[in-house]
Amino acid sequence: MPEDRRSGLVLGVARRKLPSLAQLRYINNLLTNRERITVFVSSVVLLAAVIWLGTYHYLSTTHAVPDYGGEYSEAIVGHPQYVNPILAQTNDVDMDLTLLLFSGLFRRTKDQKLEPDLVTDYTISDDQLTYTFFIRRDAKWHDGEPLTASDVLFTIEAIQDPNYQSPLETSLRGVKAKQIDEYTVQLTLTEPFAPFLSSLTFGILPQHIWYDAYKVSSQNITLSEYNIRPVGSGPFMFDTLVKDATGVLKSYTLVPFADYYGHKPYLDKLSFYFYTDLNTALGALQKQKVTGLGFITPEQKTILQKDTNSLNYYRLQLPQYTAIFFNQKHSDVLATDAVRQALVWGVDRTTIINDALKGEGEPLYTPILPGYLGYNAEVEKYGFDIEKGKQILEEAGWTIPEGEQYRKKDDQVLEFGLATVNQPEFLSMLKVLQDNWTAMGIKVNVNVYEPADIQDKIIKPRDYEALLFGAIIGSDPDPYAFWHSTQMEHPGLALAVFYQKNIDDLLETARKTSDEEQRRLKYFNFQNILAEETPAIILYNPYYTYAMTKDVKGVDSQYISLPSDRFADILNWHIKTDRIKN
Repeated sequence: MPEDRRSGLVLGVARRKLPSLAQLRYINNLLTNRERITVFVSSVVLLAAVIWLGTYHYLSTTHAVPDYGGEYSEAIVGHPQYVNPILAQTNDVDMDLTLLLFSGLFRRTKDQKLEPDLVTDYTISDDQLTYTFFIRRDAKWHDGEPLTASDVLFTIEAIQDPNYQSPLETSLRGVKAKQIDEYTVQLTLTEPFAPFLSSLTFGILPQHIWYDAYKVSSQNITLSEYNIRPVGSGPFMFDTLVKDATGVLKSYTLVPFADYYGHKPYLDKLSFYFYTDLNTALGALQKQKVTGLGFITPEQKTILQKDTNSLNYYRLQLPQYTAIFFNQKHSDVLATDAVRQALVWGVDRTTIINDALKGEGEPLYTPILPGYLGYNAEVEKYGFDIEKGKQILEEAGWTIPEGEQYRKKDDQVLEFGLATVNQPEFLSMLKVLQDNWTAMGIKVNVNVYEPADIQDKIIKPRDYEALLFGAIIGSDPDPYAFWHSTQMEHPGLALAVFYQKNIDDLLETARKTSDEEQRRLKYFNFQNILAEETPAIILYNPYYTYAMTKDVKGVDSQYISLPSDRFADILNWHIKTDRIKN
């Protein structure tokens, strides 16, 4: 029977116009091959449309939020020594771990703003000498014991005890600590000090753990197992560690502290793997043995970008600047104003940043950084102009004798020594500087030292005429330690050796006032005098770059005071996500 007659017969005898589910089983027998293809394609398109509409509706009516779970692992160069907040300051790895494990009276946010941590409230006396701190009552140690004012008092007294050689001792020298009640502590200064609160971000130690060790002898501090298996009160707590056959720590694992008083971390685990050098650590990231790398150089970033596109790179601004510091006591040439001013015009910051740093920095003209209290954006900026530098030298009587390369004045050759550390970016900078200054008729005698030698042999005794070096200034803009004349000898940090009374006066009075506007104005004047006197050439502010896989989300820091501050917003880091309705 013809196919069209069969279809008609079926329709004619059927009592219902629509087929039943049982009848639909035979529909394939009624269709031609072309009709079957048409039905199949139409069904696929319809299904895709339904899925697309459903997905679109779901995504448009919900938004992604962090979810709990997942592990972050990081490769770090170095090994833990003292995971103890009063001993950690000389080791970046210790600083990383103590920031995660311990709580302080105050902490730095991801924007490097100071905010209370263990402190719920505080008062400052009218004379700016007495600070009263009220401690939160819901903080606990990782072993379940309550954290109280006695722990705060114990930690401060331990820092002040010279027997324990805490690097923090100088910041609390002369401060008198007194416990008012179980949750109140009072600190009294000998004189006003505006940046005092910013010095109280160190972690607090548990008295019930450490009291016996401190009581017996100072040797027990460095030998205690609690330096490696610490008990803190921070968002993460110690879980496990792995050592090699020689006892060197190879890995360290932290887990969230269930009774932490703040926001619970989204990550279920933090694992740190320790390496002896950057290249080995880089290899661990390349082989996907870790999720992140704590620090990468500009050269390593270039390698990674060629090797994979599965990483995000986070570029943070450090409170650090690199400069050429002049020691005017060691060089008659550099004690001459005209010479120093001419040298500034021979500095090509653009080439230094683009070539030596691979773009990982920004030009800088003042030791107070952008975003800091007192930064003077209008300070005099000396550009790159070799001819201008030559003119200054000519007018000062420094001329190039016929047939010679370098300038002279009264038979004195225009030359000086420039010391620096043996690091690739510094050596590249030296090449740029030396080429430009040679073109101006200035002879530069370069002296390069290994990192292990330059501190003891050159910087501590101030045994240089000029020094190309970096300075980490910390979270508070107070430049006293780096520019006051009393700091020109070790252990002071002033690397430009010179004396200017007005600068000393400004820095002394600025740190004694709590009036931010007064501090700002004094720092403005300080920078203007510095630009005029030129005791140093501020070159650039370097970036701190680290890398992690793209599955790690919630990373949002831009500024750090120390490398460990990259974890300032770790409570928002997450790997897993969920969606909730808008």
